[in-house]
Order: sequence, then structure tokens, then C-alpha cells
Amino acid sequence: MKTQQALDILVAATDAARKLGKPVTVAIVDTAGCLVALQRVNDASGFSAVVAEGKACTAAIMKRDGSEAAQLVERFPALAASMAVQTNGRFFPMQGGLLVRDEDGALGAIGVSGATGDEDEAIARAGVSAVSG
Repeated sequence: MKTQQALDILVAATDAARKLGKPVTVAIVDTAGCLVALQRVNDASGFSAVVAEGKACTAAIMKRDGSEAAQLVERFPALAASMAVQTNGRFFPMQGGLLVRDEDGALGAIGVSGATGDEDEAIARAGVSAVSG
């Protein structure tokens, strides 16, 4: 993921969070799950930064959205423990983690944490829309 793409995603997602008045953290990672950008908005808690990065890392590494990863973990419980070890605890398979794609494939992922799962997901989708049209 190019830096400008990450910043475009970050701006779109944080704008959505501000409009909703939600205290969230937005994290953007590359395809390896490495942090590219992170911002806390509306006085989001410090721990939301840990969770947002974990949601993004999960989506990037598993090459699927967080809610899909959650379903997979539900079917294969040992997978969660293994992935938590492999990602140094940055494994959060839940709503609010989305894979970011373009016409050439995966670019990375976004994670949002601090609101409800549905709100986190909506804010993440607003971010993704900045690069996917």
C-alpha cells in the first residue's frame, strides 16, 4: 500500500467517525500486517488503538474481512490460538477489520475500534471507499 492511499483511507474513515461522533481508533496496515498509519479520534481510548491494529492485522494476514475470519475461527477454534501466537497477540477476528483491495488485488487492511461492531464496520467501509471507488 502506498502512503498516500493509506492517508486517503485514514482521512475518509476519521471523517466518518467524526460525523457519527464516535470515539474510535483507525489503523491501516500493509499486506504483511505492518502498521502504516494510525489515528485516534474523538478522545478514543488508548486500548482501542491495540484492538484497531489487531483487527487490521487479522484482515491483512488472513486475506479476509474480520467477520469472515470470526466465522472461520468459530469452526476451527485452535486457529485462534495459533494465529494469536503468530501475530504476537495482534489477532482480533471481528467486525471493523476489512481487507483493502484494488483491481490488482489486496493492498492491506483497515481496522476500526471503539464503537459498536456495526459502527466500527461502517467507519471502516467509509475508509475503504476512498481507494475502491
